[in-house]
Amino acid sequence: MTSLLSDAPMNAAANAVDHAADARLHTITHCEVCGGTSLTPGLELGRHAMCDDLIAVGDARECRKYPITIVHCAGCQTAHQLFQIPKHELFPTSYHYRARLTGDVLRGMADLVQSVEHHRGSVAGLRVLDIGCNDGSLLSIFRERGALTHGIEPTGAAHDARAAGHDVTQAYFDAESAAAFVAAHGPPDLITFTNVFAHIERLDLVIDALRPLLGPSTQLVIENHYFGAVLDRDQFDTFYHEHPRTYSATSFAHIATRLGCAIQQLEFPSRYGGNIRVMMAPIGDATAASVTLPDESGFGVALQAMGARVDAWRSQMRQEIDALVAVHGPLRAKAFPGRAAILVELLGLDTTDIAAVYEQPGSPKIGHYVPGTRIPIVSDADFAVTDSAPVLNLAWHIAAEIERYLRSTGFVGPIIPVLSVAPRAEAPRTVAPR
Repeated sequence: MTSLLSDAPMNAAANAVDHAADARLHTITHCEVCGGTSLTPGLELGRHAMCDDLIAVGDARECRKYPITIVHCAGCQTAHQLFQIPKHELFPTSYHYRARLTGDVLRGMADLVQSVEHHRGSVAGLRVLDIGCNDGSLLSIFRERGALTHGIEPTGAAHDARAAGHDVTQAYFDAESAAAFVAAHGPPDLITFTNVFAHIERLDLVIDALRPLLGPSTQLVIENHYFGAVLDRDQFDTFYHEHPRTYSATSFAHIATRLGCAIQQLEFPSRYGGNIRVMMAPIGDATAASVTLPDESGFGVALQAMGARVDAWRSQMRQEIDALVAVHGPLRAKAFPGRAAILVELLGLDTTDIAAVYEQPGSPKIGHYVPGTRIPIVSDADFAVTDSAPVLNLAWHIAAEIERYLRSTGFVGPIIPVLSVAPRAEAPRTVAPR
């Protein structure tokens, strides 16, 4: 397993091992997807702050940092966080992310709804349950198509979803919240997880909670980062703590079997650098059908090879930033997606490198520090468009959206992506039933 700890620029005090905090971590001993006991070392990224541990500007508290160690199961081609942080720490009530603030996310949600209607027909009158519904953005699109909309969301974003007019339970998704939904409404017609199925710890408990929600004709739609695209584009920044698992198509074949379902459709949207979208239904449903899975046998080798490329990126990017700072002084950075926390930590960025990170007005992240640093997150309203000094784009995975936005403000200076990797292979797009 490649280690990135030896020469990383780190604050020794902030990175001291917190043994009490580490004792709360859940260490996996077998694959949570297929039960395999042979987990192969894959990638070691060191210790990192949780990506939403946003400390208010002026608060002297330091972020705790937890290990990121990725292991691989060859039996189902799933990547796992060896150490899982308890959900109450990862997703507190104060969680800052809001889906509605990112255009790429909203376009991806609209595409998901369109795909569902393409494959099953109109959703008008159907009862939709979105697990981890955040601010209700996906539910609002379903409601526009006539669906009855419900959500389960553990964080304060549940209030936003309720304010948008959806029936939302503020709770973690577990057997209790699932049973409460069934008692009140019966099994839903459609269950959705959009980039959430990878966020929930203890997959066995997720499976147990899902089973009673699946009626004879319930359709389950899951969309997450695709392990193949992560490997192909060296998207190591997706391995942040909130993703205890990164899935392949083979992963979902195993999950479908455990749920008594069959995969109806596999799609590979381009959102977030490459996602996998899975539609499945109970085997007894006449619409269920099996699909031919893509060849994913090389994923383990590719994961082990990623470490050397991470080291090369870090060295090159650090040199580029140092050169820019030498000319322009501390740079401005645009956007703080959660995945950027890994990049900031590995590069050892601080206020001598980045003066501030700019977020959309209204973002709950404004007024906080980038995790593990004292770099402030401020509003785009304070961005001086007449200053043409280079801007570092931390949201490199939506580079086109950031480019359009900054150019629309009149900014003409260079926009430097913090990570930019051309895909090495053409990704699959759709795998149809056979």
